[in-house]
Amino acid sequence: MDATTDADLIAAYLAGDHGAFTKIYKRHSPILRRTARLKLYDKHACDDILQDVFFIVAKKLHDLHDPERLPQWLQQILVREVYRYNAKGLRLVATDFQSDSPSDQADVCDPHSEGALVAYEELKELLKSAAEGLGERDRMILSLLVDHGLEGNDLASDLEVLPKDLHSLVHRMREQLQKCLDAYCVAQVGRRSCPELAEILFRWSGRLDVQIRKRIVYHIEVCPICEMVRTQQRIAIADLRARPSAPPR
Repeated sequence: MDATTDADLIAAYLAGDHGAFTKIYKRHSPILRRTARLKLYDKHACDDILQDVFFIVAKKLHDLHDPERLPQWLQQILVREVYRYNAKGLRLVATDFQSDSPSDQADVCDPHSEGALVAYEELKELLKSAAEGLGERDRMILSLLVDHGLEGNDLASDLEVLPKDLHSLVHRMREQLQKCLDAYCVAQVGRRSCPELAEILFRWSGRLDVQIRKRIVYHIEVCPICEMVRTQQRIAIADLRARPSAPPR
C-alpha cells in the first residue's frame, strides 16, 4: 500500500513533479467516477466531467490551504461540475456530427459576419486534418454525408448496406471521428507537457493516419496529463462552435 499522504503528493506536484499528480488522479478518481455515475447515469458524460474536475484541480491545487481536505475538495468540484452539466445541458462535443438532431446544433446568428466565417473555416480545417485518421470505410461514410449530402436510403444504397444497418455504421464513424479529433488536437499541443507523447510523436510529419491515431488515443487513455489536455481542447472547440457559425457556400 502507498503510504504517501495527499499532502506529500500535493507538495511534490506543486514543486514540479507531474508524476505526483498522476498518483493523485489514480488514488481519487475511482470514487469520483462512482459518484458521478450515480448522479448522471451516463458513462460518457461521467468521463468528461471527471476530466474537467482534474483539469480544474491541476490549475487550482495551489489554492487548497489544507491538503487533508483534498477528498472533500474534489467532491465539491465534482458536484459543481455535475450541476453545471445538468443545469446548462453542457456537452463537450467537438463537431456537428455528434448530433442526430438539427435542434442540438448551435443557433446561427448573423452567419455572414466576419467572426462567423472565421469560426467556420477554423472548424472546417480542423475536421479535415483530423479526418485523415479515419479508416477507409469511415472516410467514405463521412464524405457521402458531408460532401455529397446523402442520407437515409440513398446513403445505404451507396454503401451497399441495408437501411436498418445504417445507424450503427454512422454512429461508429462519429465515434471514430471524435477519437481522431482528440488525437489530432492533443498531438498538436500536448507534446510540451508530456515527454511520453513527445517520444511517440518524434519525427511525426504532422499528418494523422490510422496507426498514429491509435497510438495517441491509447496513450491519452493511460495518461492523466494528456487526458487534461484533451479536455482543454474539447472545451476550446466547444467555445469555437458556440460562436455564430456560417453554413458551407
